[in-house]
Amino acid sequence: MRIRTLSLLALLTCACTTACTTEEGTDEVADETSSDSGSSETASESDSGTDTSAVEQVLVTGDAFAFGPGTMIPNAAISVLELPDASTTSDDAGHFELTLPAGAEATFVLEKAGYPKIYTKTFTLPDSGTLERVSFQVPDDATFAALASIVMIEPDPATCQLASTVTRVGKSIYDDGAHGEAGATVTIEPALPAENGPVYFNASVIPQPSLTETSDDGGVLYTNVPPGTYVLHASKAGVEFIDVTIRCDAGVLVNPSPPYGLQAL
Repeated sequence: MRIRTLSLLALLTCACTTACTTEEGTDEVADETSSDSGSSETASESDSGTDTSAVEQVLVTGDAFAFGPGTMIPNAAISVLELPDASTTSDDAGHFELTLPAGAEATFVLEKAGYPKIYTKTFTLPDSGTLERVSFQVPDDATFAALASIVMIEPDPATCQLASTVTRVGKSIYDDGAHGEAGATVTIEPALPAENGPVYFNASVIPQPSLTETSDDGGVLYTNVPPGTYVLHASKAGVEFIDVTIRCDAGVLVNPSPPYGLQAL
């Protein structure tokens, strides 16, 4: 679906052990030290020069796309749901960068007046290096209301709205033109009633409730989804897709977007 769309955390701890000996009772102190496995381990680590307090960091870079070709969202607040101290602001070109703990879970959040609050999928960050092209695709409030009208729903503020894109191999929101994998079906776990979706987008990028599979746009919607953690799965004969884990919170639009949505492998 062509809805275009952390500060450095250093978690340092310090363990300090003080060895005390007296002229009398030296044997007693030594016995206590040898029986304290925690103290011995700490001393051993210190002697070997191993710093167990340092946390590897990874660089995350991404962009905030608005609905419409090539339209970006500047000056949006970007944060991470699982890491409350991590935040930044998109620049004039909609680009953002964050440095985060390696291996952490991270659901990226965008907030800006005139747009619904939106989540990405929930990532497990790599053990090192850089995670690139984390993208947001966000309709403005007027477009969001228009899409709700097309699918004939009243968004319930106690639920979330969920959109994603079933995407062809090697394609993403960064590419021009349609990038969806046509002919795929989408399911969600835990399962939801049919009234919640899926609703597929047609080739004109409009949700069409009568469709039973994706068009070459690839867009898909679930509406008024109860809060919780869900897994999206796409299926098509002869094609393998990456499953996507999302977190649904009340009043939020969730959009795991290309290249980190339902990507074909």
